[in-house]
Order: sequence, then structure tokens, then C-alpha cells
Amino acid sequence: MNNASSSVGNLCQHLITSAISRCRTSGDLCRLSVCLKSTPLTDPPLLRVSISDTGVGSYAGEFQDMKYISESLLNMIQDGVISVATTSKCDNKIFHYNIDLKQKDRMKRVAKLPLSSKNGATFSGTEVSFSTFHSVDELLADITFFFRKMLIMKVPKVGIELIVDKGELSEQPSVNVIVVNECIDLSSEENAECLKSGIMDFVLKHGNQFDSTCHSCFPIGEHLKTGSGVGYKSTKNAETTIEVVVIISELSEMMNPSCFRVCGSKTEVLYFSDFLLSPISQSLLDALKSIDWKCYGLSIKHISDEDGCAFIEWQDLPPDSHIDIAIHCHRKKYPSLSFHIFASKASTVDRNLVKKAVKLALTDIKEKNDGFLLSVNAVKIRSYAPDLAKTIVGLISTSNDLKFREECASLLGLHSHDAKLVEDSLKQRLISVIDRNDREPQRMREAAPLLFQDDCFDEPEYVDEEFEDCEI
Repeated sequence: MNNASSSVGNLCQHLITSAISRCRTSGDLCRLSVCLKSTPLTDPPLLRVSISDTGVGSYAGEFQDMKYISESLLNMIQDGVISVATTSKCDNKIFHYNIDLKQKDRMKRVAKLPLSSKNGATFSGTEVSFSTFHSVDELLADITFFFRKMLIMKVPKVGIELIVDKGELSEQPSVNVIVVNECIDLSSEENAECLKSGIMDFVLKHGNQFDSTCHSCFPIGEHLKTGSGVGYKSTKNAETTIEVVVIISELSEMMNPSCFRVCGSKTEVLYFSDFLLSPISQSLLDALKSIDWKCYGLSIKHISDEDGCAFIEWQDLPPDSHIDIAIHCHRKKYPSLSFHIFASKASTVDRNLVKKAVKLALTDIKEKNDGFLLSVNAVKIRSYAPDLAKTIVGLISTSNDLKFREECASLLGLHSHDAKLVEDSLKQRLISVIDRNDREPQRMREAAPLLFQDDCFDEPEYVDEEFEDCEI
């Protein structure tokens, strides 16, 4: 996609993001509609783009302050003008504006147009529209790709539709591409579960490209290992919650060769701020780079920022595996509706809070899957367990004292002192202690693990020193 096409796509994404913010601010059930209407018979062919929402009304300053309008974008928009119609519930009129993007003087950018009556109706909403020389197919692909990521969050109380009209010359002149009518309402406690459900659907449907799970790659749920972590921090002025979900896919041998997305050594870290897909901030990148991934048996080749998206390239990741990571930063107050096209300043994220939530998500996977995500050191120590168990059993077997051998077996919970049974049990005990120690922070590890302790024990709670002021 060339720079001009990319600029129009970015403009649409920002307009959609702003519309979702207005819907979220309203607190009511809302609808977001994106309509693409092509007129291929005009010379040159034009595409009319309309983005409308039923959220709170907008205001002229929101568009007056738009920055970083590129020359390539102006060349792609007819007359360099976008039209805005907006109203609030308390208004009895609909306000109309033309925004001249070519005008560098912000005070002269907005032109007020005649008002129109609401005929006594009570409603609120905004419609932003413009005509572009952009290809309908390219823009459709761009917006669809954006929506596929947005669907992960299952934005509360917002129904979404994408309608495309390609004109009379098309075999399919009109089609409703995406409709999300769940309009779910979530409490803050359910946000993390919503993110977990959304990213799981995203993975099972290969980036939401399919309407249902790809059963050739994921015939059973065991092929997904999922972990979640939440970090919370409260200050005088704000309350911030970081939710992280990590999914590690292990693909079926029956995997469809065409499903190339699910594998690979590169992970795009999907970042959402207050339910909106957002660019990665430097503080978030720093947080990802500061994590000791080797504690989870993972090796990083490179972490990069590509056009506001964070990518982690893994080293020595099994060829049939893939890692997906989603991060949601949720603040108590909704974000400002200030609208800066292409400024896209990523909000600063608490580095330690992100790091804590990611580590908790990885630890969650480790605790739910024995022998998985073990540190490099634990894997090395684990490899000695079979020989050590064999040696200990050999020493026990050399004793002529039958009562001693029976007591050793009894300590392992066995009724028989058969050498093979004792060796297998001892090996599992050794591995269990190694795995348990690997899950605990360094300062909490036992100096001398108890091999013969009952499996049902209480592990002490701990707070990472880096996050002592964070509530988990």
C-alpha cells in the first residue's frame, strides 16, 4: 500500500477511534456505522466514506485542532474537505460543518453551515464524511483488518457495522461486511475475562479472518495455553488497571498448510487503551524489553516498534507454535476526545505495572501446565532428575534391612518397595520440587526442598519488589 493510501486508511482509523470514544462516553447503547459507497462511473472514480455514531455529540474544536495532515492525504481527498454533522440530546438542531484540511490556519479551518431541525426528536450522534480517490477494495481491506483487531475488546454497549456499496458495475453491489450487535455491558471486574475471550477468538479464527474456529488447526482446546495477569495502581488523580492475556498455540499435525498466520517466530503485541486500539508507547516497549523472558524458557531475538506496533521476534521457538499477546490499559475516566490526526501520541503507560501483568500472565500459564515455560536453569536441573532418582534407589536397594526399604517406600506414599516404582515416584517428586521452585521468586525458594512433603501444601503469597505499591 502506498503512502497516500495508507494516509486515508489512518484517517479512517482515527475517525473510527474517535467515534468509539464518543459512544463510550455516552454510557448508553450505541451504534457505529462505517459506510463505503463507490461511484465507479465518475471521472475520476470516487469513493464516499461515512463514519457515524450515536454517541455524545462532537464539537468543532475536535476537528479544528487536527495536526500533521500530509500532502499525500490532501491529494487523496476531494477538495481536501471533510463534512461533519453532529448533535447532542440537549440540542434542538443539528450542526453542520465543513473542515478544510488544506487550511493551515486552524482558526479558518472550520466553516459553519446552515443548521437543520431535529423536528422535536431527542437523539445524539455524529457523522463524518468525505470523498476520496482511494480504491474501495484497498480501503475495505484496511478497515476490515483494523476492525478484526478492535473486535478483540468486544467494546461494551457498542454495535458495529461495516457496509460496502461497490456500485452497479460490481457483481456484489452492496454487502454488510461486519456486524457486531452483542452490545454487551461489562463491570470492571469482567473486563479481563472479556479480553481473554476476545483474544482467544482472535487466535482460533486466525486473526478473526474466519467466522468460526479453524478446526483443522485447533481440533481441541488443549492446543491453546492461556494465561492472564492484572495489575492495579491507584494514585490521587487516577486509577489504572493493566490487563494482559498471553496465548501460546501448539498447532495440530492436521493443520491446514494455508493457515500460515498461526505459526511463526514473530508476535505482534496488541495494545488497547480504554478499549481502543492504540499505538505502542516507549514506556510499554521498555517494559517488554526489561522482562527476563529466559525465566519462562523464552529467548528474544528482537523487540521492535513498527509504525506504532510492537513486534517480538522469538529465538528457537518450535516451528508449530505461535505466541499472541494482548495488553489493555484501562483508566477510571474515559480518555479525552481531543482529536489529533497522525499525532497519535501513545499515552504513557506505567512500565512496572505492564511488566508485572505480563509476568503474572506467563506465570499463570506455567502454573496451569506442568513442565511448561520452565526457565533454562530449571530445564537443565530437571535433566538430572532421572539419574539422581536412579542413584538414590540404588543406594536404598543395597540395604538388607527390609523394614528400612519399606519405610522409604512409605515416605513416598507407596505400599510396595519395588525398585522401579520407587524410582518413578522419586523422579516425579524431584521434578515437582524443581517445577515448584521455578514458579516462585528467588527469595521465596526453599533452601532445602522437602521431597517427601504432602502434595497439598499452602504456597505463601508474595509481592514482587518491583511492584510493592501495586495491588494485584
